[in-house]
Amino acid sequence: MQSAGKEGGGSELRQTIDISITEGLFSQVFTSLAGPGSVFLTKLAILMGAGPVHFGMLSAAGQVSQLFQPLGVVLTRSLTRRKRAVILLAALGRGITPVFGMLPFLLTGGAPINAFLAAFAASTALQAVSTNAWIGWIGDMVPTRIRGRFFARRNQILMLAGLAVGIVFGIFVDMFDASPGGLAGRITILLGPLGVPAPPGLHRYAHYAYLFLFILAGCLGLFGLTILKRQPERAKEVETEPLLSMMTSPLRDANFRKLALFGLWWMLAIGVGAPFWQPFMISVLGMSVFMIQIYGTLSTVAAMISLRVWGRFIDRWGNRNAMAFAIILGAINPMLWVAAGPGTIWLIFVEAVLSGTMWAGAAVVSTNFVLSIAPPSGRQAYSGLYAAVCGAGMMATMLLSGIYMPQYAMIGEYIFHPMQVLFFLTGVLRLTAIIPLFWVEEPMARPFTAVIRRVMQFASVRVVALAAVLSSGRRRDETCGEAGVDDNRENGGDVHAP
Repeated sequence: MQSAGKEGGGSELRQTIDISITEGLFSQVFTSLAGPGSVFLTKLAILMGAGPVHFGMLSAAGQVSQLFQPLGVVLTRSLTRRKRAVILLAALGRGITPVFGMLPFLLTGGAPINAFLAAFAASTALQAVSTNAWIGWIGDMVPTRIRGRFFARRNQILMLAGLAVGIVFGIFVDMFDASPGGLAGRITILLGPLGVPAPPGLHRYAHYAYLFLFILAGCLGLFGLTILKRQPERAKEVETEPLLSMMTSPLRDANFRKLALFGLWWMLAIGVGAPFWQPFMISVLGMSVFMIQIYGTLSTVAAMISLRVWGRFIDRWGNRNAMAFAIILGAINPMLWVAAGPGTIWLIFVEAVLSGTMWAGAAVVSTNFVLSIAPPSGRQAYSGLYAAVCGAGMMATMLLSGIYMPQYAMIGEYIFHPMQVLFFLTGVLRLTAIIPLFWVEEPMARPFTAVIRRVMQFASVRVVALAAVLSSGRRRDETCGEAGVDDNRENGGDVHAP
C-alpha cells in the first residue's frame, strides 16, 4: 500500500478512487445476480413456489439487513483499521450465495423457499454491517468537496457492469423457461445441433442453471474483495466513548433527528408495493427476463446520463435540493404502472427512463446526505443509525403489502389489479415525503426557491435561444423563397422545389 507520506495525498486519493471503482465492478456484478432487487432472485423464488407473503419477505429481507448496520460501529470502535473487518464480513455474506442455488436439490416441499429466505437474510445482514464500516473508511479517504462527483462517477461505471451482466444472464435464464421466446428461444434453436434440448426441454434443468448462476455470483463477489485489499486506508482513532452513548449520539443531534424522520417517511412510502414490481412484470404483463433486462437497460442508460448532472448539482446546490427533485419524479413513476397493461407495456419502458433518472440521484443522495451533516468522528454511527431507521420503515410497509394485499379496484370501465392499487398508493405517499425533507438543515445548501429560480432562468434562456434559432431559420427560408419566386418570374419559369 502506498502511503500519503510517500507519494502525497493526491496519489493516495487517486489510488483510492481507482481501486474503489475496480472493486466496485465485481461488487456490482454480484449485486446484479444475487443482491436485493435482483430479478434472478425473484425468478428463483417463483421456481420454489413463492406467494405474495414470500415476495414481501424477500424484499423486506434486504431492508431487515439495514437494521444490522449499527453493528459496524460496535465491531470497529476499538480498531485502528477497518479494512480487515470490511473484507471478512463481506466475504462471509457473499460466500453464502451459492447455497441459494443448492437448496432445491437439498430440500423438498415448502422447505426450499423458507430456507432461501433465511439464507438471503443472513447474507444481506453480514454485507450491511460490512457496508457500514466501508462507509466510514471511504468517508475518511474522499474529501467532502468532491464526494458527490465521486459517487456519481463510481455509480455510473458500475451501472455499465450491472447492465451487461443483466442482459447476458437474462438471456441465459430465459433459455430455461418453459416457453423461451425472443432471443433466448432463437439461441436455444441454434444450439440444437450441439445436443441442447429444444424448448421446453431445457425447462427440466432450470435448477441447474440457477445453481451455476449463484455459484458464479459468489465467486466473482469474493474475487472483488481481493482487489479491495489493495485500497489505501487511514488509521482511525480508537473510540473510548461508552458504547451506548456513542450509538445514541446521533439522536442528540436535532438535525439528524429531522433527517431520520425524513428517511423513515420516505422509505415507508417507497416500501408500499415494492415487493411486486418484478412479479407484476412477470405474472401480469407476461414479460420475459430478457424484456425485464431491457427495462433495466433503459433505466441504467438514463441513470448513467443523469448521474454526472446529479453529482454536479449536489456539489453546487446540496443534497436536500437534489432529493426534492428526486421525490417529485418518484411520485410520478408509479402512476405509469397504474396505467400499464398487457396492451400498453410501452408505458413501463417510459417509466424506466424516469425511474433510472430518479434513482440515480436518490442513490447518490442516500450515501452522501448523512455524511454531509455528520461530524467526521461520527460518520459510522450516523450512517448506521440512519440506515437502520430507513430499513425499518421500508421493511414494515413491504411486509404489510404482502400480508394485506388489496382487492381489485374498478373505476368506470377500468379494472385495476391489486398490485396497481398499491402502486397508486405509493405514488401519493412518496410526494408527501417532501414535507419533512425541508425540515432538514444542510450546511452550505442553497434555498430551494433559489434553485427553482435558477432552473427556470436556465430553461427560459434555452427556450428563447431555441426560438431565436427557429425564427432566424424561417426568415432565411422566406428571404430565399421570395428571391427564388422573383427570379423565376423574371425568367418566366414556374416555382417548384429543386
